[in-house]
Amino acid sequence: MFEREITSSEALFTIMSTIHTLGLHPVAHYADPTNLVATAELFDKHNNLVESGSGKGPDALVGALAESIEHFSTFHLPTDDRVWQRSDIIATQKAATHDGLLTNLPLTDELIECVKLTTLDNNETIFIPSILLSPQTANNTPSKNSSATKFLNRYSSNSGIAYGCTEAEALLHGTLEIIERHILSLFFMAVCAIGPKIRLYKPSKALLRKSLQNNESALELADKLQIIIIKDLMSVYFSVAFPKNGPGDLHLSPIGSGCSLDICTAIQRAVTEQLQSDLLYDTTEEASDRKTLEILSGSKNLKHLIDFSPIKNLKLPTINEDLPSAKSTVPEQIYALSKTLLNTNKKIFRRTVARFSKNSIVSQTYIPGLERFNIIRNGLLVAPQHILRGV
Repeated sequence: MFEREITSSEALFTIMSTIHTLGLHPVAHYADPTNLVATAELFDKHNNLVESGSGKGPDALVGALAESIEHFSTFHLPTDDRVWQRSDIIATQKAATHDGLLTNLPLTDELIECVKLTTLDNNETIFIPSILLSPQTANNTPSKNSSATKFLNRYSSNSGIAYGCTEAEALLHGTLEIIERHILSLFFMAVCAIGPKIRLYKPSKALLRKSLQNNESALELADKLQIIIIKDLMSVYFSVAFPKNGPGDLHLSPIGSGCSLDICTAIQRAVTEQLQSDLLYDTTEEASDRKTLEILSGSKNLKHLIDFSPIKNLKLPTINEDLPSAKSTVPEQIYALSKTLLNTNKKIFRRTVARFSKNSIVSQTYIPGLERFNIIRNGLLVAPQHILRGV
């Protein structure tokens, strides 16, 4: 795979070895006949369910097992990298200058639990409130009722956490996930007419077929979706997919998105994630969507995020060329992303969440200044970075 340094079979062996080292045993299976969506559950020696994950695409089982380790590492393993920093120190860090989430913290001596992240060259550090990186942190912090905690909790997300069979893999996947959420946020803002317009494209039939590897079941499903490509932001390809017919029996149109330096990978991720969101929809998500619908439907602009009506009938230009698959190595992809970010005064910061062996690691990345407006579709009213920064 383009974003892996070892084969799928080698990755599966490494992942299974890690799970067994943790004293757990996995149960994984495909969620539907297409074999494009899978789920995995981890059980302890008493057969208690400990954690779960899901995966999508041709290597869905590998992805589901990897995500279960990500979740286990994030929510169950003890960590010793937590430090307490004053709110005013966090807000005035040099590395936080362009990040409205941090600069909007009150300039007080209130202590906030943080983790330290470093740049790829280890020359710079930044302290990020734990609550921004892990949604469950808010329930455990002594200051959960403070204004700073309540503000940060609204933007909390564990995006950027990724498992890798090498450190480079984990870093690349985490970085792409953060960039994906950023571009999805910009897409949402453009749909709502509260952000700059973005040039949108659609894939040609040949490009779509190549992206889905001639999987007829996947192509049949994709025919019911509106698939959009954005190729002019941050030197990556981004794709989003949602039903042409709107939400149907659901409150909101289930969407999927993907991001990669390879256009086929981005499209494949968007289509299979949309299928995943549809297949694995449960009562928890139904309740969240109901809450979100109430918020969005009451706003003239935000209501467009319910079914993306402003762009559903647009005649978009087609990306016709059957683009060759990207050939860059994983380290080369990380370097390309880092270089692009530096051109806009942004840097990748990272930390190790868990290291099980030389070839089994979970890491998390954070890029100050990127958008988290995508969280609005979780029923949380959030503001874009330009409003937070007052520019």
